[in-house]
Amino acid sequence: MYFQQRYLEESKAFDATSGLDTIELPNKGLLSGIEMRVWGTCGAGGDKPDVWLHDRLTKVELVVNGSKVVKSLTGEQILADMLYKRTPIQPHDIKNMASASCEEYFYINLGRHYHDLDYMLDLGRVNDPELRLEYDFTKTSQNGWTNGVAMSAAPSRSVICHLLRDAPLTPKGYIKTSEVYRFTSGVSKKENMTIPKGPMYSNLYLQSWYKDQGIGYLLDKLELNLNNDAIIPIRVGPTELASEVTRMYGVFIIHEQMSVKGGQAYPCPLEQGKLANLMVGLIDAEGSALDLWGNSSPISFRKTSDGVTPVTSNVNVNATFIGIWPFSVSAIPLFDPWDERTWIDSSKLGDFWLRVEENASGGTSAVLKLLADEVVTRYESV
Repeated sequence: MYFQQRYLEESKAFDATSGLDTIELPNKGLLSGIEMRVWGTCGAGGDKPDVWLHDRLTKVELVVNGSKVVKSLTGEQILADMLYKRTPIQPHDIKNMASASCEEYFYINLGRHYHDLDYMLDLGRVNDPELRLEYDFTKTSQNGWTNGVAMSAAPSRSVICHLLRDAPLTPKGYIKTSEVYRFTSGVSKKENMTIPKGPMYSNLYLQSWYKDQGIGYLLDKLELNLNNDAIIPIRVGPTELASEVTRMYGVFIIHEQMSVKGGQAYPCPLEQGKLANLMVGLIDAEGSALDLWGNSSPISFRKTSDGVTPVTSNVNVNATFIGIWPFSVSAIPLFDPWDERTWIDSSKLGDFWLRVEENASGGTSAVLKLLADEVVTRYESV
């Protein structure tokens, strides 16, 4: 028994700078996950890193049987999902620097974690498996950030299936992940995010990925509700939610390289945490104001030589972030995603929803999204 990394594409250019590409997957084998490496060149003048390569992957879907969605995630959601599924983000060449190369590694887990032996997609039990990539590498704005720079040429990609070979076992099923509900935020708004009944759920995630309006800024209370208030297993505010998530998952680490102008806020990959390390390259400058707030991170610089004079020119930095809520995605800390005894069979519930109560200072532009990990143990006939 061994894992085979089977290349479907290697250093293949995307068909255009924006569009939809489809990649056919093998028709047999136990699929543990799909690795995708994407690399290209940032646009010129990128001193305000508002739009990254992962923002430009607008939707990545694994589809079988013509229309059945197994995975549906944005580029940011894939990276967040990796961290929650114990798959560290490879920091090699992840950067947003003027006219410089950029590269990111993505991994789509079909199990509870990287190379899960119990949960994999059996490609021999579905028809027409394919990976669909929606992308726009010309984007200059995303989710409230507006100072990005378009990529001038389509990047290249490698797509690798991680297949378990010679397995003497049959997987219990696979983990489906997709968005199940969304709404636009509002001042003191209360929303019951209805969760579809029927599936077995191993995890839920709430995302508010919008400039200055992350989970910690908008949320007043979050409550999971079963059987119309008969059971409320969890009701927390943002501080309690952060503590619960940290206890269950620990803290995450993301490393970035970027070109920054002092005083400019840019999207912070971890909404709550700290900037643990900031290295400035080949310039008389050092960080003087480092703040992670509302999923934005304003950074200011001053001259190292005198410790006072502000630096407003373009500065290239290496930054290490440590914290939680990657791309403003928070797991709901009720489930233990690795312990099947804590999963919820929603077919046995009268109703099932997540109540979000926003505070009086909340914004009105953010779209809150609810993602779900669904445990699939029965393959549909085709």
